[in-house]
Amino acid sequence: MTSPTQRRRRWRLVLPILPVLALITYSVTAHMVEEPSPSDPAYLAPAGAGPDGAAGLAERLRARGVTIRTFTDSDDAFEALGPTRGDATLFVPSPGFLYRGQLDWLRWLPDRVRVVLVEPDAAQVTAAVDAVGATGRRWATGVAARGADCGLTEAGPAAVVRTRYGRLEDARAVVESCYDGGLVRVFEHGKEFVLVGSADPFRAERAAEHDNAALALDLLSAKSTLIWLDLHEREPVPPQPSKSPVVRDDYDPPSRNDAKPAGGPSPFPDWLFWVVLTLLAATLTVMLARGRRLGPPVPEALPVEVPGAETAAGRGRLYRRVRARGPALETLRATARRRLAVALDLPAATGPETLLPALQARTGDDPRRLGEILYGPPPQTDQELHDRAVELRRLVEHVTARPVNEGEHR
Repeated sequence: MTSPTQRRRRWRLVLPILPVLALITYSVTAHMVEEPSPSDPAYLAPAGAGPDGAAGLAERLRARGVTIRTFTDSDDAFEALGPTRGDATLFVPSPGFLYRGQLDWLRWLPDRVRVVLVEPDAAQVTAAVDAVGATGRRWATGVAARGADCGLTEAGPAAVVRTRYGRLEDARAVVESCYDGGLVRVFEHGKEFVLVGSADPFRAERAAEHDNAALALDLLSAKSTLIWLDLHEREPVPPQPSKSPVVRDDYDPPSRNDAKPAGGPSPFPDWLFWVVLTLLAATLTVMLARGRRLGPPVPEALPVEVPGAETAAGRGRLYRRVRARGPALETLRATARRRLAVALDLPAATGPETLLPALQARTGDDPRRLGEILYGPPPQTDQELHDRAVELRRLVEHVTARPVNEGEHR
């Protein structure tokens, strides 16, 4: 049965952690609520209204003279690129919803086509291009400047740094990196691939922030036709895979590059570091709350009155377990000296220079023997410890004229 004291101690341990857990729970919940879901029908849809839609972006693109064609099937979208003779942009807001293996077909599209992929993960990047890999992912989208060497856009700082991309080791293609790795471009197999590290520049809610709108327009208006692949659920795999009609017959599928990113993507999410750091801070807070003081141990009065014999016996058992005969005997001697001094009307902390002559006058014993009993060297055996303890008890009983009461309080 748990006592009230034990319950209070448990609460003292738990209470400092509760605010930290509440803060972590609030942060995770707020992040999940604010994060857009690609399965939402309005998510980056050319006719989608609401904070995550892209209807406003589509209107601005049409105002620039871009023809927008919307498709909900990737095979149909790929086929529509054939007649454009490369003067088209394929916009894929949800690359994770393409059916298995479909990203490999991107390299077989007509030459000069621009392919814009929104926040593809490491596996999707590996399937689409050979020279680029995902190198990291942030908890939330960050803002970065375009970079002096970026020729992909003229936009200013934009919120595009959530997933970062970098050039793979031993890659042959030239990789153009912008916005601190949040936006990269690579030309492979005659196509222009653009990887965007966040959906924020295309979302209506974020369009007015920083230079997001200008960046989205530059990425999607480079060609006269925009093929918008509007997917909000994973495509079913066709019954019988067929060769895409836009694939060139004289084109051989390239071999996959087995190289790894220069830095290598971390297997752990970026937020894990801050969670661990927060838990360590909470642990330190609990330690400080539980500790009564910092520094070396100091003697304190017991919270309750305990019989001196009981205290000495308890310490004696502990000392015996570690064979600490000297400290055990010194505990008994300290108690005896204090009681002898009180019996002789002397201060409790009286030293040997005063206590021993007073004891000689009372008992008539040899001062050297009294000094050996009260201040002698530590015992070397258990028997010697027992003999010294008996001598101390007899001396105290003789001087105080009463037997040592085991129940007497200190």
